[in-house]
Amino acid sequence: MRDEPRSGCAINAAVEALGDRWSLIVLRDVVFGGRRHFRELLGHSEEGIASNILSSRLKALVADGLLTREQAERGH
Repeated sequence: MRDEPRSGCAINAAVEALGDRWSLIVLRDVVFGGRRHFRELLGHSEEGIASNILSSRLKALVADGLLTREQAERGH
């Protein structure tokens, strides 16, 4: 998990977790775009997210409990 939120406010916690440029876009692509793998997210990004930024955002979203990480089957 990330550091403790600055306040107990749920709206503030959401902004802290999702308030950067890319986190909502990544969540959109996972939830509505059906993208489940790093390469799918990177290769089909209409906004052109860089691989290091995608990696960072995915790690943060997992740390915040908004996504889970699973090992891909061989060949994926």
